[in-house]
Amino acid sequence: MLILELSATVLGLLQGLLVLLNKRSNWIFYIAQMICLISFSLLNRLFGDAVNNSIYLVMGIAGFIMWKRGVTRQITVCSTKERLFYIGFIGLGTLIVSLVLRLTADPLPLTDAFTTVSSLTATYYMVRRKTDTWLIWFVNDIFYVFQYGKLENPAYSLMALNVIWTVMAIVSYWNWNKILKGYGE
Repeated sequence: MLILELSATVLGLLQGLLVLLNKRSNWIFYIAQMICLISFSLLNRLFGDAVNNSIYLVMGIAGFIMWKRGVTRQITVCSTKERLFYIGFIGLGTLIVSLVLRLTADPLPLTDAFTTVSSLTATYYMVRRKTDTWLIWFVNDIFYVFQYGKLENPAYSLMALNVIWTVMAIVSYWNWNKILKGYGE
């Protein structure tokens, strides 16, 4: 299990750096990381995360394809309507998924539900290159630090990765806004 945790951590750091720089190659590391995280999640009975990471695997492939030059539009900002939608989606989705996860052996159904739904939402907006992805990731990564620390066998490498990702979400938000305004890239 440690090898999966460490592999996911290293791949996640590489992916995080590349996406911060708005590089298409980030999706290659993302896909490899999802394969490690699916296995890790199943071994730790984090069933919401296992399903979520399986969906990410597909979204990673879609992201790689969509980020090809000319296919995906440039970085944009969510409208107020989009923001209200994703906040409502995360809230309602967390409630529904947590009720389902309570029927399983999931040790942290509410946290697992929140990280599952908010990660899915953040990934969707990352594929679409919306700056709001980094606001969602910021909150999500804080919850992941808590979740990995509360496991029966805490996943310290993944906790550290999510602390780093919390900082990277701030830097990525700043960098993508800089690119959006024409000062970067």
